[in-house]
Amino acid sequence: MNARAAGACLGTLLLISALPSWSQSTVNAGAGAMQIWTDNVFGTEPSPSDGITDGRGWLTWTPASSLRLGANGRLLRFQDNPDLNHGYLTVTAETVAGSRGAQARWQAGVSSAWRMNADLYEPFDYHDTSAYLSARYYLMPAFSTQLRADVSARSYPDQNAEDARKAWLTARLQRSLPTRTSLTLALRGGWKDYVDEGQADAAAREVSLQAAQSLSDRLALRAWWSDSKLYEHGDAAAQMAAFDNPLLDEFSFDGNRLGTALKVIMPWNMVVELSGERAWLDYPGRPPTLYDPLLNTFVILDEELALADGERSDAVTRLRLNLQRRGARLWGDARVDLNAAVEWNDQESNDLYWQWNGWSVQMGASVEF
Repeated sequence: MNARAAGACLGTLLLISALPSWSQSTVNAGAGAMQIWTDNVFGTEPSPSDGITDGRGWLTWTPASSLRLGANGRLLRFQDNPDLNHGYLTVTAETVAGSRGAQARWQAGVSSAWRMNADLYEPFDYHDTSAYLSARYYLMPAFSTQLRADVSARSYPDQNAEDARKAWLTARLQRSLPTRTSLTLALRGGWKDYVDEGQADAAAREVSLQAAQSLSDRLALRAWWSDSKLYEHGDAAAQMAAFDNPLLDEFSFDGNRLGTALKVIMPWNMVVELSGERAWLDYPGRPPTLYDPLLNTFVILDEELALADGERSDAVTRLRLNLQRRGARLWGDARVDLNAAVEWNDQESNDLYWQWNGWSVQMGASVEF
């Protein structure tokens, strides 16, 4: 049975399981848009006039307390480069077994997503089918363990060499202490393989730790650390020829992350969060390219990119100030959320193509009914 057939079967079972209690049906819908101004979209050249409009809409139907069905769409428009415009459509189904006070709680879901690009990148449209199963068990009221499995299959109608399957297994321990401290330890492992075996398989493992401390009724501090490692990865030539984006694919880099955030709840339900993160990332199998910043071009030898010795390594610093006003009443049950953020990124790299720094400013609003 392929991934699509398995997802359809699981979705049918989820629907059947909720049929007896459909009288509790509720429907929610919403839409929102975010305008993003950034002086660097891809980490190549400064481009101060780049503006991105990120529009979203969603609809959820809860026919029973144990079942939720939903659909959402997203459209990104690049004002200075319409060739980069693209959109997503996603449909989901999720079910929960076990009440909030139960010692054991199960949750499962399936989803299908489509990405649609403008004409230039249309050959890279894809369809993604995914499913997850999660089991959470409370060892005591303030101490729980969770196991979760995620699987997905992605297909590119016009680029079959990119068709791939992924799986992640995650184990998580969560503990709340009387000091209003919350601790979370997570271990996970992932695997990725290509359907036509044109590229090498990949595998990764990650360990992460997060601590959150409530300092008062309106002030909280959290910190996190993670260490990930690719123990199986493809060669540089195959990866650079492929479509996989090293900024987005979890199987392209490993390394350490360290971060902290301070959250403050202000009057009128305004939430302010100041966060910072430092990441040290390596790209196994991807030697740095030889790039000439003066000529703004790569070094080409015999019609191929010239690769330097060693492996690409980045050190990334992110600082972000986020403001959010949630739940402002409009009319009836309609609520509006207002968002604004300022972010600074500084990326140091031994590959000059990926060395950059710059600001990003975001402002937007969403309405939910």
